[in-house]
Amino acid sequence: MNKEDITIEDVTSSEEREDYKLKVVIVGDSGVGKSNLIKRFTTNEFNENSKATVGVEFLSRSYKINDKIFKIEMWDTAGQERYKSITAAYYKGAKGALIVYDTTSAKSFENIDKWLSEIKEQTNRDIKLIIIGNKIDLRDQKVISTEQALTKAKELGIPLMETSAKEATNVKEAFNDLLKEMYCELSQTLQNIEHQNMENKNGIQLDVEEKKKKGCC
Repeated sequence: MNKEDITIEDVTSSEEREDYKLKVVIVGDSGVGKSNLIKRFTTNEFNENSKATVGVEFLSRSYKINDKIFKIEMWDTAGQERYKSITAAYYKGAKGALIVYDTTSAKSFENIDKWLSEIKEQTNRDIKLIIIGNKIDLRDQKVISTEQALTKAKELGIPLMETSAKEATNVKEAFNDLLKEMYCELSQTLQNIEHQNMENKNGIQLDVEEKKKKGCC
């Protein structure tokens, strides 16, 4: 399956029940704009006076990806070190993660490695990742160039996208790209399970979470 063949649509009817749930965690230093990225994607809103997240905040929204309804759970984790013990448990079950830095903050860019290390410690190795360079609307204050960020992303083997939650630049595209990667992974898993079930005379259903996944995109 190619990502170009995957369509993502909003689910407007509250009566439609989701077929699957997918959990995404958004990590990064405090103040990089994680909460506003989620709000811009889910409700197309932006809060200029957004305060730092305390502990963990949670938002969800359903989307139709191809012919299935997915409830996407987005967990906004606090960037402050003192909340690390609280947020660690919320990595459990995550299938995707956005690592966010502020393009006007060299420190937040340097801490990409720290957040990536934490993700690897707390999640499944097959988790889908994307690096987000936020606040590109602050053009005169930008200290991390696109070229510098692309070099870093290439070294880590993780896709990069620069965004502006304030101007709604590339926010939808970034989230959709991650959702497509997650869908590819799940779709391949379900195909493998369906194939095994068809071969199983007793029709035993296998647990998706216990099935070893293989990437499809």
